[in-house]
Order: sequence, then C-alpha cells, then structure tokens
Amino acid sequence: MNRTVVFLAFATLAALGIIGATAILLLRPDATATFTGFIVQILGLASVAAVTFYGLGKANEKLERVEKQTNGTLSKLLVERDTALAIVDSRNAEIAQLKATHPEYKET
Repeated sequence: MNRTVVFLAFATLAALGIIGATAILLLRPDATATFTGFIVQILGLASVAAVTFYGLGKANEKLERVEKQTNGTLSKLLVERDTALAIVDSRNAEIAQLKATHPEYKET
C-alpha cells in the first residue's frame, strides 16, 4: 500500500474527527467525551489496519520474489538427483556382479 494513500486516509479521518468533535462541542457539550473516545478508537483501528495491510503486502512481495527465483529449479534439481541416483545404482549393480563373478576382486 502506498504511504501517501495511507497518510491521506488517516489525515481525512482525523480531520473528520476534529470537525465532528467541534460540531458535537457546539451542539451537545455533554457528549463530547464519548465522541472523542469514539474518534480515538476509529483512528486506532485505522492505524492498525494500515500497518497490517503494509505488513501483508511486504510478505506477499517476498513470496513472489522467492517464487520467481525458484521457478522450475526445484523440479530440475529433483530430476538431476534421480539421474545421479540411477547412475549410482547401476554402478553398484556392476560392482556386485564383478564381485560375484570374480572372487579375487577387492575394493581399494
């Protein structure tokens, strides 16, 4: 989320809160404390939401970067590993066959 957009949204909420508090103070002074508490809660919720959305956006950017960096490489590595294991297995089979046919064969 763009910092400017978050700042403008927060500033708009604060300005509306100040205008509302002034109107309540002029029209119903007894309700000023309740309205002020309400505005503080709204601004708190807005700031928590902004921080949460910002954090989620950053986490999503990191995930996308990791996906781009590892796109297809894991499957290639798995194929290479399987090929190497097949080669090792075939060499082990050849060695076992040599040992069976030539008892004098010794590993060094």
